[in-house]
Amino acid sequence: MNNKILNKLSLSHLILTIFIISIYLIGFKFKEYVPGGSPEDFTAFIWDNIKSFQNDFKNSLVNYNKMADANFPGFYIISSLNPFAYSVETFHLFSLSLGFLTFILFGIILSKKDNSNGYLINFSIASLILILPFFLTRAYWGTSAGLAWFIFIILLFYFNKILDLFNNGVKISIINIFILCFLSSLLLYTRASYIFFILYILLYFLLIIKNKKIIFNTFLIFFIFSLPGFYFLFVLINHPGENINAINFIKFKNIFLNFPVLSSYFTFYLFPLLIIGIKYFNKDIFAHYFKIFFIVFVLYLILFTMGKLQYLANYEYGGGAILKLNYILIEENYFILLFSSIIGCCLLYSFLKKNFLENAALLLPIFLIYGLTDFPFQDYFEPLIIFLFFSGMFRSSLYDVFIKNKEATFYLYFFYFFFFLFCSVYFKNFY
Repeated sequence: MNNKILNKLSLSHLILTIFIISIYLIGFKFKEYVPGGSPEDFTAFIWDNIKSFQNDFKNSLVNYNKMADANFPGFYIISSLNPFAYSVETFHLFSLSLGFLTFILFGIILSKKDNSNGYLINFSIASLILILPFFLTRAYWGTSAGLAWFIFIILLFYFNKILDLFNNGVKISIINIFILCFLSSLLLYTRASYIFFILYILLYFLLIIKNKKIIFNTFLIFFIFSLPGFYFLFVLINHPGENINAINFIKFKNIFLNFPVLSSYFTFYLFPLLIIGIKYFNKDIFAHYFKIFFIVFVLYLILFTMGKLQYLANYEYGGGAILKLNYILIEENYFILLFSSIIGCCLLYSFLKKNFLENAALLLPIFLIYGLTDFPFQDYFEPLIIFLFFSGMFRSSLYDVFIKNKEATFYLYFFYFFFFLFCSVYFKNFY
């Protein structure tokens, strides 16, 4: 590729990245129109809880079980110490800045992972999260998810640093383990669902690293950091309040019931790469996925015939964009969702086939933790799947496609996510 073409590509990347950032910043003025439940949550209890912790920290902590939030109080503790939390406006501006910093850190991670195409394309790809509707609403309204994403991206950076040390034969010190456990615990106390990543770290150290000293130190430090959480749960269970109701939505049978929905989320966020993969692999991609496609198809057909999938026709909450589109096209129909779930299973199979232990250690906690709830909302996975896949946590042939086709990935994802944002805003406000 000659210099003239490279310069044109770089200029187009820069222009589109500036355009994406502009959408993110300008959209803040119209944050009420962005889909998601963040405005209602912020108005109903988030801001009141923050002010409560600011005005009477001890009493708020003791009576946290009476507050309408199913997470640990970490978000409110951190927010109460935030110097920008003296008004709604300044707090929202701070959250907006935090979302922007999340994009910057994501770009740094991508550049450290693979910089063969230069920094610009990596930061352009990272900027794509700024036009994801659920990322926008969380960043605009200052919810716990926005803070959790920021902490998570720092944790992801540090975890990759530790893996690099290990792969290069450098000793992983107790300080490294302490920082890793601290960041993980901070993330958990901010957003409880991120316990999946702690489980992943523990499984990774047990199955991959297999260093007894590292494993012992990790478990010990995690145990020490977990003691406040165990005490909190003890108090919560024995003195139930409003947020204890969240426990009623956690059922082990949901792991199986939610699988079609959760697997479809992988299809949704990796679909553009599948399109590129079809061109890249030519006809081999169909042969590669045919066996697992056929097996899952037959399984779903049997379950459908037995009437075991009928619950998918009546999702009042959650289910994601694919299921909502399915309902719009045909009322109480879920065949498009099942098809996308089958494709999602093919993707999961490719992950496990490429690197079974590492990918299984990450996938199992995800489906376990996020599958427990009655309401598998798509915003739990946005931009989580993007973070994990683009940063190389899921190693597969599709990740190789991404590395070799970053320009095409950026352009295709830009139009895909922009269209998703447009449709989401339209659906919420005008449909």
